[in-house]
Amino acid sequence: MKPGEKIRQLRKAKKMTLNELAVQVESDVGNLSRLERGRQGYSDTLLQKIADALKVPISALFSSGELTNTGDTYSVQSLTEMGRDDVYRVDVLDVSASAGEGSPAKEVVQVIRSIEYVRKEAGVIFGNKPEAIVKLINVRGDSMEGTIEPGDLIFVDVSVPYFDGDGIYVFDFNGDTFVKRLQKVKTELYVISDNPRYKEWTISADEMPMLHVAGRVMLSQSQQFRRHG
Repeated sequence: MKPGEKIRQLRKAKKMTLNELAVQVESDVGNLSRLERGRQGYSDTLLQKIADALKVPISALFSSGELTNTGDTYSVQSLTEMGRDDVYRVDVLDVSASAGEGSPAKEVVQVIRSIEYVRKEAGVIFGNKPEAIVKLINVRGDSMEGTIEPGDLIFVDVSVPYFDGDGIYVFDFNGDTFVKRLQKVKTELYVISDNPRYKEWTISADEMPMLHVAGRVMLSQSQQFRRHG
């Protein structure tokens, strides 16, 4: 289901008119109408405002699940309940990774949502990786802007809980959780932000015990998939 269709579904379930939604997100009714019908693009900022107005996480706008009877939550079992046995489910984790100044660290374990794919499509997107090792995390902050935008969803390979060559990782350092580019130079790890407004910093050999890698970033999802490794 496309984001526009999901927005329309959520809006109607909450008995909200298009005009009421437009007022809350400070947008034009015509623009929102075209967005819902799939005739207009959207920005991350607008999607975040819409998610906030509908009181759902932004990942809900990309879910293939159907709404429950209450309209307050949505089911992630829809494909399975339809009798399909070719379902590939990616769990959304209860943690946000900061591409900015850091966020309070949480263990990357608690599942709060899932997004389902047809297995054939998932094989193309995730390179035939087992679904158990692919997790979805929301990004906040703009330090990776240009590669990963604020509000993007990142797909993380959690079977790589260590530095495995230069790339983008989700990691905890000294109590904060980050999504940054890591590059090894001699005995140090350089922590690099793709946004040039942010300075790089280093993790020395003595500081390595404070580094805990949660996984390596494979893809990010905004208006399209972008492959990172």
